[in-house]
Amino acid sequence: MPDTNRTMPTSEQKQINKGWGADAKPESRPGVPMELEPKPRAGAHWKEPERQPRVPGLTRRAELDDLTAVFGSAQPPRGIAGIMRHAAYRIPEHHTSHWAMLLLADRVDVWTRRLKKLGLFAIPAAGLYLLLRAREA
Repeated sequence: MPDTNRTMPTSEQKQINKGWGADAKPESRPGVPMELEPKPRAGAHWKEPERQPRVPGLTRRAELDDLTAVFGSAQPPRGIAGIMRHAAYRIPEHHTSHWAMLLLADRVDVWTRRLKKLGLFAIPAAGLYLLLRAREA
């Protein structure tokens, strides 16, 4: 009995067989264009983007000699978390300690901001409490 599933399937058969076409000829496989070498598009006025000016205090990967052409500087690292991030970026990325220190720096940053917000409320509230207590006495 011939195998009827080896011929060109209907769209219904393609939905049932999720992996259909994986062993097909390369020219008829839908993923082949993604497997080819990318070609630059015509019409670009530059080969590499214009470099942003350096901002002191920014972090960069230990593997890079210089910053990438485009980088974010909206939120430069500061405080204890910034010191931790600077230390983490001295460690190569393939070490777990690099990522662990960055995660810890994020947690420290969150807690320092929470304490700062709490301080904006807690200090005046404590002063008001002490003032009212002094009036009672």
